[in-house]
Amino acid sequence: MAESQTPLPHVHPFIKGKPKPPRKNGVDTRGMLSIATMLVSLAALSVAMFGAGRLVFDVFNDGGLAKNLDGMSVKLAVLGLAFIFGWGIGLVSIRGFGNLVYPLVINIYAWGCLAAVSVLYIKVIQKLYVQSYDAMRFWAYLIILLGGLFVLICLHLLVEGHDLRPFAIPLLVISVIQLFVIVERYVFTPDAIDWKVVCDVTIFLMMISISALMLMHIGILSPVRDQINSIFLNNGNHNQDEG
Repeated sequence: MAESQTPLPHVHPFIKGKPKPPRKNGVDTRGMLSIATMLVSLAALSVAMFGAGRLVFDVFNDGGLAKNLDGMSVKLAVLGLAFIFGWGIGLVSIRGFGNLVYPLVINIYAWGCLAAVSVLYIKVIQKLYVQSYDAMRFWAYLIILLGGLFVLICLHLLVEGHDLRPFAIPLLVISVIQLFVIVERYVFTPDAIDWKVVCDVTIFLMMISISALMLMHIGILSPVRDQINSIFLNNGNHNQDEG
């Protein structure tokens, strides 16, 4: 009696391994958004800085401040809006979409901002030495320097792991130069207006204090940076949970 043969398993000739996942349409949405937000942010920041340069020129120009004082608040509000918009979009581009090119551009802008602040600081020292300013113009000088340093710090916060210590060195050098100028003006020059030494010392103490804080790197801006990091970290975790 013939032995019964076990039938072989049926294999479909057209099935080869596991089915492949569907291919993407070839469009990198995250990359496109990264580039788009970078360009928008760069345009807004450039416009804001260009407009700020025009206002600074008006302040240092003789009679320019009094001439444009009526509309100064509106101009500052418009420039502030443009800068905040560009800064926020840049933050989304770098932290949200992981743009690796924009931090390099921001670093160049930060050094350019430092160069502008340094030039303005030297110009203010020159104006203080001449002593041909009034109280309104002195406060304008003070606000200009603080505004330039504020922009520098905001650019610093855009890039994760950015170091401010190298930026403090030029400001410290100029502060020492101002100290020499103050001594020469009020000790060796007979026609100095004595009460205006308060203005010189105020600018000197402000700049030397900010420069020293930048150089010491004691983490004053760490809470702000941690808050920014937590926003994008939470958003990233939220998106992963939804996926």
